[in-house]
Amino acid sequence: MHHAFPGFWRALAAAAFLCSLAGSASAQLVTENAGTVSPETPLARLVINGAQWRHVDEFSAVGEFHYGFHPRFEGSISVPFIARSFEIRDDWENIAGFGDVGMKGKVVVHKEDGVMTSMRTAVIAGIEFPTGKWNDRIGDEKEPYARKLQLGSGTFDFTLGAAFTYIKDRHRFAIDAIGRAGTSRGGISPGPILRVDVAYWFRLFPAVFQPGEAGLELRLVVDAWYLHRYHTRGAEFDDSGDQVWIAPGLQFYATKWLLFEGNAAFDLMDTIDDEYGRSRWSAFVAVKILF
Repeated sequence: MHHAFPGFWRALAAAAFLCSLAGSASAQLVTENAGTVSPETPLARLVINGAQWRHVDEFSAVGEFHYGFHPRFEGSISVPFIARSFEIRDDWENIAGFGDVGMKGKVVVHKEDGVMTSMRTAVIAGIEFPTGKWNDRIGDEKEPYARKLQLGSGTFDFTLGAAFTYIKDRHRFAIDAIGRAGTSRGGISPGPILRVDVAYWFRLFPAVFQPGEAGLELRLVVDAWYLHRYHTRGAEFDDSGDQVWIAPGLQFYATKWLLFEGNAAFDLMDTIDDEYGRSRWSAFVAVKILF
């Protein structure tokens, strides 16, 4: 089978990168915000991601819904659709379908508000259910292809972490630390993941909000993160390693209920040697609607 997506990926890369520069833009798509969604304004978000590694091209569209059950407690659900093209035995295979559905809860354990300042600390926990296909085979092959290339993990995967956000006038700083681990299935258990994310954003305009004013707003955002992956138990080789990424982007409030986001991410270090190969680029665009 031939590589089916090269032109598509070049177009997606260009579009995503231009959007991140022009204002269809990104903020904390990676770093967790310690704040919660207001019970009065639930939100829906569609996140579109394109990424390329040495042996894999991937496109995903993730639908999210966030609801504030309490001013200090937020719950969310995410449903991903994935299209993946990967190199195997000197050929390219294409798969597409829904991945693992996730649910997440966030509880604010400390909040402090002052004049033009705000501070939040939150605890985050989540679970991904094995709803995506995890044992597909190629042609008449007896064994499934590598688990990491499947649409789903085949396991229940759990996340637990904490986040801190500080806002002062036009500036915001956020940091989180999150761990991820899963169960085992078919003799394979995904390696645990530890990551630390940091983000800084600056409101380009307006410089000052007038009383009762809301709407048009543009923010510059820089995300950076470190990730350590432990060895996948049951894998044929050691796939542990570290990654460091940086992702500049923009966030644009077109109205008080419509937000556009996007960024382009670049890896500064990648020592993970697995079926994907060395990472090349990743880009996000997203739209958020507040109800």
